Amino acid sequence: MKTNPKTPLERLRADSKATMAALIEESLRSRFLIGSHNSIKLKKSLATAGRLDLEGRTLLTPTVHKEHARRLYDRYQSRWDKIKDKAQSNWSILPKATRQGTVKATDHEIAANHIRFLTLIGCVTVVASGEAVRAAVKLKEKLITTAQATRGITCLGAIEVEVVSMALMRELGQLDKPTASEQRKFDVCERLADCLKGTLYAEDQSLFLIHFHGLVTAKDPKQFEIFNDKLKRVKNWSLAPRQIELKKLSTQFGGKPKSVDQSLHHIATYITKGGNDWMAGKAYLRYKIGFEADDELVNDETSWVAKNWRKNKLLQREHAEEGITDALSLTVNEIAQLAVVIDQLMGLNSKRTGYLVSVGR
Repeated sequence: MKTNPKTPLERLRADSKATMAALIEESLRSRFLIGSHNSIKLKKSLATAGRLDLEGRTLLTPTVHKEHARRLYDRYQSRWDKIKDKAQSNWSILPKATRQGTVKATDHEIAANHIRFLTLIGCVTVVASGEAVRAAVKLKEKLITTAQATRGITCLGAIEVEVVSMALMRELGQLDKPTASEQRKFDVCERLADCLKGTLYAEDQSLFLIHFHGLVTAKDPKQFEIFNDKLKRVKNWSLAPRQIELKKLSTQFGGKPKSVDQSLHHIATYITKGGNDWMAGKAYLRYKIGFEADDELVNDETSWVAKNWRKNKLLQREHAEEGITDALSLTVNEIAQLAVVIDQLMGLNSKRTGYLVSVGR
């Protein structure tokens, strides 16, 4: 039996829905213009994806980030105070004859014995919030059990999710000589992406890079070596070179001395940023082509802008100051998916700090 044909009004409604869906799909793939403000990028991306409920709720909002950074810094400072008190107590109980003529250890000497900054590259996933959250939770759980299994170790830091563009890194590598940091990042991501073969992932797609940044403390420096060995025994963390980096705090930045307190503040602010790129205390929803080592080379906003402008020129083959798309900008969909992932990780506990890894006191 023949079905009744659609009326002109029904066909018009169906065509309108299809057109709207196509427009939204195209908008989700779009990038923002050079100079677009982060808050505008975030709001438009959430609106397009139908997730305006997340506005003001995640680490991508500066006020939220500032509060979480402050709380984490307070926790770091508390741990640092305990470490210093313990070190000073050990010095004071030395025999008087031993103490005479000796100088108390400096903050940097104490930190060199008892503190390390850990970067752990876990894995990559497709840019889909569900996949990223599952991978992030696995990374968190495995890191907790590994730290708990190492005597004398404490660990406090954040699981982070970064959007990386393999196509962009590959193209830039062909157009310009990459720095050591940029080459290393591409090599690591490419190696980890091998695990996605056989899935729907395509080489020109962007990826979520799931990783951890945080402070590790130990009662004895030898315990850092034991902990590092345990980390390396986890198969998924030894797929590519330098997935694990356990290093001492820096004593200077940009040629200027840097105190331990300044390092703690910088780390707390940096690892709670939520966004991708970072410069002069601000997060940017743009691709970060290299690892953090580049920050030592580009330590002021002027040189950072110059470096990023050069990359844009190489990618766009044109030189204009206004009205052109930022080739380094995350897409609308990538920003929206990033916000969803951060929200879900924050929501793993009632205090909205579910993205943190905390072992020991």
